[in-house]
Amino acid sequence: MVSSYERVTFLNITEELHCYILSFLPYNQILHCALICRTMHTIVKNSVELQYAIELGAQGLVQVHPRTVSTAECLRMLREKKNAWSSFKLHVTKSIRLDWLPGFCSLTHRQLGLASHSAEVKCHCESDSEEDEYVTSKVIDTKTCTSDSANDFPCTWRKNDPAPGVSPANHYVDETHDLYVSVDILKTRPKRNSRFQINFRQLSTGKEHLLANGSQLVTVTRAPNKRLSSRRRMYRRALVNVLEDRLALYGETIIKNEYRYWSLHVWNWHEGVQADDIRVVGEGHHSLAEIRFLTKEKLLTFTRHNHIELYDVEDLSKAPQLQARFALPCIGNMSFYDIRYPPVFHSASSCAYLATSDSHWIWTTNPADRVLCLSDRGWGPLIVITARLFFMNIPPSWFDATSEDGLSIPWLSWGPQNTRYFTGTNWGVGGSRVVSFTHRSHNNDQEPVLVQMTDFNPSAVARGIGKVVREATTYYPFHKDFTPVTTYLPYVEVVSSCILHSRPVTLVLDEEQVAILEQPDDLKGGRVEIIGPVPSSMHKVA
Repeated sequence: MVSSYERVTFLNITEELHCYILSFLPYNQILHCALICRTMHTIVKNSVELQYAIELGAQGLVQVHPRTVSTAECLRMLREKKNAWSSFKLHVTKSIRLDWLPGFCSLTHRQLGLASHSAEVKCHCESDSEEDEYVTSKVIDTKTCTSDSANDFPCTWRKNDPAPGVSPANHYVDETHDLYVSVDILKTRPKRNSRFQINFRQLSTGKEHLLANGSQLVTVTRAPNKRLSSRRRMYRRALVNVLEDRLALYGETIIKNEYRYWSLHVWNWHEGVQADDIRVVGEGHHSLAEIRFLTKEKLLTFTRHNHIELYDVEDLSKAPQLQARFALPCIGNMSFYDIRYPPVFHSASSCAYLATSDSHWIWTTNPADRVLCLSDRGWGPLIVITARLFFMNIPPSWFDATSEDGLSIPWLSWGPQNTRYFTGTNWGVGGSRVVSFTHRSHNNDQEPVLVQMTDFNPSAVARGIGKVVREATTYYPFHKDFTPVTTYLPYVEVVSSCILHSRPVTLVLDEEQVAILEQPDDLKGGRVEIIGPVPSSMHKVA
């Protein structure tokens, strides 16, 4: 018997319902659906919402706050920004002269965070003197600021307030939350556990941060046994990193013959200090050179024995859980390497904190599509690593079953296909892009500098706009005793040029622009050049 009701299929429902259903799929699956038949291809092609979702996914971006313009306008801006970076025709949009030279800078959604340290020795008598360390900080909106406003009342405060007599250990700057975190080592007896004070201040005012639960005292390097607790301390140090409400603190105590013991803590700094026994501890000659949040749930550490460690820190009621230990090839003295680029990792929610009603800065790079870089701040190679490695389900065959805990992954299992080695200096990283600059002539600073942009986004590589590099390259260490390293992570390379006024010191970038910090020839203060790729609309006007 034939039913009186017409049979409903996926293809004969309304186009609006088609688009609504497809909007829940990842962008690559939407593209696959468009290949099923002509009807599906037309639906996907004619839907602005689906085209916007595809463009976001292809560029490795996520939306960080509600749109204030139409979807069609967002799609137009997104494609224009993509084309601008692909052509990489640079122009200086703003030059900001500073009365002081920052020692640290980071850039996120046009917010430029600057900080510097200075010391002043005060003598109370002929035999007694003490050193006060001062911090100068400033957050600059690169779109609205001028040289005058950039120098208006930068915040300056004594770093050891409100606890005099402490030793500075480390600091962290997050301009998205107007946050400056400093870690100070409190004076204790030589055989007592090391105690650290963590201070949370506002970059803009120097006052205690509104989200902090006061300055926090934490005991971190508690000796793991009585044998070590009886040893006299030779040196102490700390590392700190923050992402949103998460704070990671690494404390280390060094005793005789470079032997050391350490502990790693993660907690919610908005709520205060957690129990001191929720930590990872270790001892021996193994130690950490850097700690860095990748997301709130993932923490990366770089060890002085050429390993990148991945920790699961989602559950704060438990100690950080080691997931994998990625071995790096030995190319020389790796003890000076750290995760230098980018200077700060940001999440979508931290970028949303910056959003304003008239802002078009509504995208940030998906954490899995970013790259991070290891550098020794010298003449060693820059090691570019795709962050996608730390989000994948690691194949069991990668792990070295003969390692002590079974979590070590040899270099040849993971490294060549997920990294690139570069030589040179003056690098900056933002999202999936790595930017570097060099002078055409070392004898003439007035000539334009060459700016090279390499984009490791798989979609950019697939589009092939620019020079696509898929071939393997080999880095040869300076010392003949070390083995050459071959890597082949694909990327797109584009070279441009621009004229700078002074000697470049460092550069930072985000999804929109590049900020180059320069030191003028008179060595007085600094200058920040804001450089951006020219949109295609400006090409036509020109």
